[in-house]
Amino acid sequence: MAEYRSLVESFPPRPIRDQKQLNLTWSRIEELLTKPRRTSAEDDYLNLLSDMVEHWEAEHVRIPKLHGVDLVRELLDDNELPQRALVEIFGTDSIVSEVLSGKRELQRRHIEGLATFFNVSPAAFFATADKQAAVGKAARR
Repeated sequence: MAEYRSLVESFPPRPIRDQKQLNLTWSRIEELLTKPRRTSAEDDYLNLLSDMVEHWEAEHVRIPKLHGVDLVRELLDDNELPQRALVEIFGTDSIVSEVLSGKRELQRRHIEGLATFFNVSPAAFFATADKQAAVGKAARR
């Protein structure tokens, strides 16, 4: 208990109200994450700080829901990968280009390969029922 108290005293957890507080909290989180080994007190404290950041982000950060080709483009960008990194999944450069430009649809085998490559669920590549309904309504108009 003394170790946890010491952690709290060194950086008292307070509600995050601005970007400066967020950055300070992130710095403390990164400090703990880079330790080769953490104690249970450090893990508990890390969980508390992470919850604070999650709460702040839920109120202040809007993350668009991406699916299909938009998600593939974003994953490439986030991982700083060129299109050609996907050739093994799609078979050829031209198929990668056609899919990313919207000229071709993602196939089931592409989705399986992308999910494995980017370590995400295949479900991430499919639109939600709400989004599909909105697209269907727009198409019928």
